[in-house]
Amino acid sequence: MTRIHVAPVLTMDPERPRAEALAVAGDRIVAVGTLEEARAAVPAGTPEQPHDGVILPGLIDAHLHMQRGGLKALAHLPAGAGLDEFIETMGRTFHDEDWPRRQPPTLDERVEGIDVAQRLFHQLGFTGIVDPATTIDEMRGYQEARRRGVLTMRTVAMPYLEPGSAATPDVDAVIAHLEGTGVSTGFGDDELRIGPIKVYADGEALKGQALLAQPWDESGYTGLQRISDEDFRRLVRFCAEHGWGVGTHAVGGAAIDLVARTYADVGPAVAERRFQIIHGYLEPTAETIATAARAGAIASLQPSIIWHNGAGLRAKLGDRAERANPVRSWLDAGAVVAFGSDGPFFAFDPRHLVWQAVTRRVRDEAEPLSLAEAITVEEALAAYTTGAAYAAFAEESRGMLRAGRLADWALWSDDPTAVTVDDLRTLRVLRTDVGGRTVHDEAAG
Repeated sequence: MTRIHVAPVLTMDPERPRAEALAVAGDRIVAVGTLEEARAAVPAGTPEQPHDGVILPGLIDAHLHMQRGGLKALAHLPAGAGLDEFIETMGRTFHDEDWPRRQPPTLDERVEGIDVAQRLFHQLGFTGIVDPATTIDEMRGYQEARRRGVLTMRTVAMPYLEPGSAATPDVDAVIAHLEGTGVSTGFGDDELRIGPIKVYADGEALKGQALLAQPWDESGYTGLQRISDEDFRRLVRFCAEHGWGVGTHAVGGAAIDLVARTYADVGPAVAERRFQIIHGYLEPTAETIATAARAGAIASLQPSIIWHNGAGLRAKLGDRAERANPVRSWLDAGAVVAFGSDGPFFAFDPRHLVWQAVTRRVRDEAEPLSLAEAITVEEALAAYTTGAAYAAFAEESRGMLRAGRLADWALWSDDPTAVTVDDLRTLRVLRTDVGGRTVHDEAAG
């Protein structure tokens, strides 16, 4: 259907940041601009729909375990539960098992979980995600949801093959598996695409596992390295030479440095295959950040994690924690920053996470972390749109509202860049469209 949507438009397009109308034909945008320009781009008599709100590009969560969230919703939420109950339940069951039932989830249950989760995430304005550690069974779930016509959340699935597991006991086994698939990073389409593989360089910060350059305490312990330098370099080199991207979990400064230097050694594949430094938030040096940015690595960052971990890191590290999650430093170095949540385990509401990135507030603390690493609302929105679209291989089709791009958009109750910072969390998403198809409409109930 061809239609003109009339409302203030925040396009995220630097060439035309604001507009007053959006014309859509089928699954594509055909015009963004004045109402007269929109009318000129479509046949005479095209229906015009005025909206009370502000149109933004659909958001993309660049680090969301959506299928696991869907299964957890099936296990812990009553049927038909709404968004507020979903948010509350995911927070309350943070430490609970995703799937407490005795038998593993069936394929039908996986598809059902995907459908439940995506409907709830559409209510937050999301039209796409990157699932950052997709197992073989989860890949089957996404593929089946797409085959059945259920999948409405554009999904980039990052394969996860765990070295040390029975299936892939070492890096050689991981390489053999990747070599035998016959596909690689980027394969797929706008609905479902294979992303970079997921690798772990270190562990979790609050468990004291982040690999740091300086010891955690007087014991001299610096953290947990989950893959040797040699194995990591060999795996990255293989991926760069065989069409695979790599997304590496690297929390601590020493792990981030290993990843940045290794990526810098493999050339243009880093940018072409969207290599990621995932998390990258605890004591990276300015030199390390600059090395990663020059190499073309994406900084896949999650304000949710520092919201959750900030108080604990202050207790462990004191002043060393103040610049944790240095989003400003990543941006100033020229890196592409893609925001995600690591949901549903950590907070995933983008209204809250934009607020956190701007205010640097952390849970259970009266004082924010150092404001030297704060960013603006506009920069946070860019990380959820243009930055995340780049991470999803979609910088030419999503992330901003421009003629020719996919009609993925959301109607917000007000302009996030115009309200006070503390009012960000009170905004509502009234409607979400994916490819011109309405997947959430608050007015319809």
